[in-house]
Amino acid sequence: MDNKNYDRIKIAGLGISGIYLYRRLKNAGFDVRAFDPKKRGYYIPCGYATNEFNISRYMSNINIDFSDYVLSRADDITFSGNKFDGRTLKSSGLCTFDKNRLEENAAAGIPMSPIRQEEGDLIIDATGISRAYIGPSAGDLQYRTLEYLTTYSDYKDFYFYFLPGGRGYFWSFPLGREFHIGVGSLSSEDFSLVRKYRKIKIATRNIRMSPLFKNMGKENIIGIGEAIGTVSPITGEGIVPSLESAEILFNCLKTGDVTGTLEEYRKLINQRFGYYNKLASVVMNIQRGNIMRLRNLVAVKDIKKTINEFGIKLEIMPFLKHFLS
Repeated sequence: MDNKNYDRIKIAGLGISGIYLYRRLKNAGFDVRAFDPKKRGYYIPCGYATNEFNISRYMSNINIDFSDYVLSRADDITFSGNKFDGRTLKSSGLCTFDKNRLEENAAAGIPMSPIRQEEGDLIIDATGISRAYIGPSAGDLQYRTLEYLTTYSDYKDFYFYFLPGGRGYFWSFPLGREFHIGVGSLSSEDFSLVRKYRKIKIATRNIRMSPLFKNMGKENIIGIGEAIGTVSPITGEGIVPSLESAEILFNCLKTGDVTGTLEEYRKLINQRFGYYNKLASVVMNIQRGNIMRLRNLVAVKDIKKTINEFGIKLEIMPFLKHFLS
């Protein structure tokens, strides 16, 4: 692929990473088009939680003050289940935000038309779980979620309940005066943890829980975000990692040398997120009952890293003592 082989960049999917990449490219003078099939008022299925400090850096690149969208900031964060007996951790930036309003405002004014693949196009697949343009990939591990927006929760601050056997977790996060409650699991039987609540809105989706870094694109198609698996297998956080993947691709394209762009992008994604493969292995070991496997213990620093990046303070020694006791 080289410069003379494409005239336009077309972004398929305007979730947070697709919008971000569009704005970055447009502001840099690229000929960029975009399309998203979501209708106005669509309620985004999402945990709505991220690290305020990390996401703010990306939003400032597209002239958005993220603090205008923050709904709740974490104080105490409770881990329960899977031998965690109500262990309380502190925040290092965990918050919830109005993702629906942020995306609507950030996408305002973007002209949209259906994506048609034409000669001279570079297609960015930002379609998330569907990988609509890259296509399916072997080894694609997905959990199913059920999520409610509700006015009441049994838990007033940020709460995680880890399901037995590493099959997923239940969460309850405050959204201002409301709560977002959900469960992501390999088993739909766990949805009962959510169904006891009275719902204002309901959402369900699949969430990708394994990296797909060996299949990030083909020919003139390149993926970003959840389409390539930038979702932490431990926390399920995909917002900031997806933005980071978009920024990495933007910098690759900005060089003006598109020859080998996909290979350079693949290399940089693996440098930054390659440890997600270790985390996915840890989860699979736990699901198989091999929680004390040496590979899991070696990955403790990576577990700490992904949890800290989510905005939760996790110290290694108490964590190890918890599982060794």
